[in-house]
Amino acid sequence: MIAWFFTTRVGRYVAAIGALLLILAGLALKLIAMGRAQEQARQAAGKLKAISKRRTSDAEVDQLGAADVDQRMSRWMRDGR
Repeated sequence: MIAWFFTTRVGRYVAAIGALLLILAGLALKLIAMGRAQEQARQAAGKLKAISKRRTSDAEVDQLGAADVDQRMSRWMRDGR
């Protein structure tokens, strides 16, 4: 079977097309992997930004008194507190 690829013109064309398809498939898989890595990096940056924002708001709330915290909570609560 392998000898057929190298001895006939059709076999050489089939082998060349097969090699080209393998190269293109490898390239496509590499691009997909790069896209995944880029998306994971973007999501990690978003998580870090959210953590930083939460720490800032937590520090702000920690500095408030109990009455001030209750007043701020009343803006968000539906029970009319």
